[in-house]
Amino acid sequence: MKKMLAVSVLALALGACAQAPNEPATTGHAAMTANRAAPALDGTTLSAYDWRLSDAADSQGRPVAALRAGLEQPLRLSFSDTSLNVSGGCNSQFGGYTLASGALTVQGLAGTMKACAPALMQLDTEIAARLKGRLAAEVQGGADAPRLRLTTAGGDVLTFTGTPTPETRYGGPGEIVFLEIAPERAACSHPLMPNHRCLRVRERRYDASGVIQQPAADWQLLYQPIEGYEHQEGEHTIVRVKQFTDPHPPADRSSRVYILDLVVQRSI
Repeated sequence: MKKMLAVSVLALALGACAQAPNEPATTGHAAMTANRAAPALDGTTLSAYDWRLSDAADSQGRPVAALRAGLEQPLRLSFSDTSLNVSGGCNSQFGGYTLASGALTVQGLAGTMKACAPALMQLDTEIAARLKGRLAAEVQGGADAPRLRLTTAGGDVLTFTGTPTPETRYGGPGEIVFLEIAPERAACSHPLMPNHRCLRVRERRYDASGVIQQPAADWQLLYQPIEGYEHQEGEHTIVRVKQFTDPHPPADRSSRVYILDLVVQRSI
């Protein structure tokens, strides 16, 4: 009998369908061109990157011990045009923000209410205490790896290193797709990896009420990974992914890119 490990999150936004996974392409890969110009401090720059906490020092340059766990986890910031999300502690925290005259003003953080280890819950408290009100802000470094420096009212300096979001890397918002992943991998012919075993997937759809529909296609082999997803053998999974097109895919992969957005359901 299946034991449900996570509740299906069916009320979340449902995406449009996409083409089925395909065989790996054979064209070469072109890396992102590094841009050494410092990005502007604006909403476009903030939302173009995922920001990972890479340093936390007090006004005297000493490490902030209360945020050490945030360096190890690590804590991350993500932005839309008007909202901020903090992840990496126990709970996701979110709130509005504005930018003006070299300052980031956070308009109060709310958060989810799950319980975790005390250290992670304390980390939520510590970062929320610092990410509030007006913070002096600046962006340093080049566009390939910028750094966001925030100085709190108490003088702590928080440095976040930016990694381009998938939307930035692939030049668009991507397409939401739900994939069902079979419990066991299957042997597949990979041009660069002998004895490779691929995930078996098929697309799933939900109706407007959040009820899952019958699968419209058979299981297919997925030759490329799903970024952010780690498969456990014997575990049946449904995931929500963002699908992008890489114009310059590596030699051993399809031009189609899947990035994990949400684990909808797990069972064994």
